[in-house]
Amino acid sequence: MGAFPLPNASESPLNRRDVPDYLPARMVNEFAYCERLFFYEWVEGLFAESADTIEGKVQHARVDEKSTVLPEAADLAESIHARSVTLASERLRVIAKMDLVEAEGGVVTPVDYKHGRPREGPNSLELWPSDRAQLAVQGIVLRENGYRCEEGIVYYRKTGQRVRVQFDGLLIAETEELIRQAWATAERGEIPPPLVDSPKCPGCSLVGICLPDETLRAEMGETASFEQLALFDSPRRKPVKREVRALVTPRSELKPLYLNTQGFRVGKSGTAGAG
Repeated sequence: MGAFPLPNASESPLNRRDVPDYLPARMVNEFAYCERLFFYEWVEGLFAESADTIEGKVQHARVDEKSTVLPEAADLAESIHARSVTLASERLRVIAKMDLVEAEGGVVTPVDYKHGRPREGPNSLELWPSDRAQLAVQGIVLRENGYRCEEGIVYYRKTGQRVRVQFDGLLIAETEELIRQAWATAERGEIPPPLVDSPKCPGCSLVGICLPDETLRAEMGETASFEQLALFDSPRRKPVKREVRALVTPRSELKPLYLNTQGFRVGKSGTAGAG
């Protein structure tokens, strides 16, 4: 498969910040999870900690302390376990830092550590779509660096379970398209719309910045349009008004403030806080 055109970071029209030349596999995970979250973190450079992100950092720091070298593909002659391995794809301009790469009989398998639990499928445990995309990026960069890689594994710490996925042609094609879409989103420089009534939002560390329901309500507006009915027309049922969820951020000091009384306003005077 030939290379597809990707935006050059040095020529990007973005004025927010200069994005690096390579897109990390973790950001492909974020894009698959929520395009708006990806934009905040990758293009705007915004990040907020939560209990899950802090725990994840601690776990990955333990892996990084035991970093070992992965031999070149031509030198794989025995079973090895290489930790904290970083490789990139020049064709796709993606980079992946792999927690663990297991090698056996000339075949390598990336193992990604996740804090949570796997998805319950109809017949067996499955990877979450965003985790599957991140793992597929690892498979892609391993292959493009000359390694034979047929599958990947995610180890979910909360349940102690390993879930495998085959790197078939369909998954690789879907992941490369996801990479293309992520670069295109960053190049456009327009923040994607928020998710609609998504269960992903309450647990997101950036929900206090994103304010998905409030943003949607502001874009839709509060006033409904009225039309004159003919003599024998039946009045249409009024649409159900969706309430704005009182989403609470994982950090208590970042809870959104709701002003429900007409005329109230909030502002900031110097560094003294709200007034």
